[in-house]
Amino acid sequence: MDVFAPYAGTLLLPDKAPFGSVSPVTLADGRPVATIRWHNWSMRARYEILDPAAGTVLAAGHRQGFAGRNYYLTDARGGSLFHLRLGFWGAGRPSTLALAGGRTLSTRGNWTARRFTVTDEQQREVARLVNNSPLLSLRPDGLAFELLTPVLSVVQAIGLAQSMRAAIEAQRSSAGG
Repeated sequence: MDVFAPYAGTLLLPDKAPFGSVSPVTLADGRPVATIRWHNWSMRARYEILDPAAGTVLAAGHRQGFAGRNYYLTDARGGSLFHLRLGFWGAGRPSTLALAGGRTLSTRGNWTARRFTVTDEQQREVARLVNNSPLLSLRPDGLAFELLTPVLSVVQAIGLAQSMRAAIEAQRSSAGG
């Protein structure tokens, strides 16, 4: 599977890192597609997306800037995969996701509840992140990222979910919670 090609399907991702810093990402049927490695003590919310078999770095993400509203994902050679600029916190505040190649998508939803949608330039829903139900998932502790149309790659979807997770943790830290 080419994890850099546009993909349609469901990814199962961790909602929280277990004790330690490595978490698996699978397809809905349980096949591994990547591993996430967090740098837990980093002020820049750094993480890497690894090949699950070889352990090699496929992509790396991080927060940039003091306000914590800009997140970047690059491939192993440093080439841009996306720039996520978060809107101000609050219901209905859209964020922008600038993909490599110039395409811009929007995200909207309740980030802290781990529910949001990604829409294209015509406001068509192309992906959504939802909490897994223990009844529907092989991994009830995680998130399901449903890529409805092949716009995002597996690596970009994983990076978007992890950037969202880092933003929530940064907001909680700054709020003292």
